[in-house]
Amino acid sequence: MAGMVSPSYDGINNGSSSQLTGAKPVANPTRLGRIGVGSWTFPWAIGTVREHPPQRPLTAAMLVRKARELGVRTVQLGDNLPVDQLSAEELHELKGTAAECGIQLEIGTRGVKPSHLFRYLEIARLLGARLVRTMAGWPGAAPPLAEVENDLREALPKFAQAGVSVGMENYETYSTAELAALIRRVDQPNLGVCLDVSNSLGALESADTILDALLPLTINVHVKDIAVERLPYMMGFAFYGRPAGRGRVPFETIFSRLAGAGRKANAIVELWTPFNGSLEQTLALEESWAKESIAYLAKLPWLER
Repeated sequence: MAGMVSPSYDGINNGSSSQLTGAKPVANPTRLGRIGVGSWTFPWAIGTVREHPPQRPLTAAMLVRKARELGVRTVQLGDNLPVDQLSAEELHELKGTAAECGIQLEIGTRGVKPSHLFRYLEIARLLGARLVRTMAGWPGAAPPLAEVENDLREALPKFAQAGVSVGMENYETYSTAELAALIRRVDQPNLGVCLDVSNSLGALESADTILDALLPLTINVHVKDIAVERLPYMMGFAFYGRPAGRGRVPFETIFSRLAGAGRKANAIVELWTPFNGSLEQTLALEESWAKESIAYLAKLPWLER
């Protein structure tokens, strides 16, 4: 789902929020996984928006160092920083930087064709990544689910042999019920869901519907918060990105339910930071939101840095 871009952002959340200001005390909480950042935490800094290229785009190795500065130990490199386009030298530099910084890598892409997934499996093994996150395709160009199922059945045995899991991210093209049914039909222990509640809100599914369908299959979580605001002329609504904890996605409910279901999953911060007047101001806002989102997650009882 593409986020609508607001003209500017002054740091004030004008929409009502479903988040609590502080996590409720939880006795002996189950630790689900680590807080992490990724290439979709810093899409402006990476140069994802081609109309506003930064002078010095954030590289994969630079992102790893930034994660260390932010005090987190997991980095997910997604499809906006595709690792299959890195040279062998760049991949070895990335591996060395991650080892030096004590960072666990996860990698991501789009597509499920076996030849493509096998290339990512090769890179995952090189980098020591235990998770490859993917999506079946792009919105508007998604293959039939029967084709997706056949491709996954062909690819997954090699992933299982390597001890690497595949996390299928939900998004608006397929309903969450369809995605859950697909994963259950394939029925492989190294196949699960990369849960992104905001994505399926774009298909007008409720948070409860999304969680009921996908939470039992979740192996990775994207923490991407949004606000829903009425347009100025009153006819319609728009979705805008927010730092984690200041939008409408019920993260405390999500992590509490994951803990109750015994699901282990890292929580990767993603941001839909709006353009903020200039690229320089936008990059500053993106950095600020990343720090605020990490601080919010660090206060929750289910996650560790």
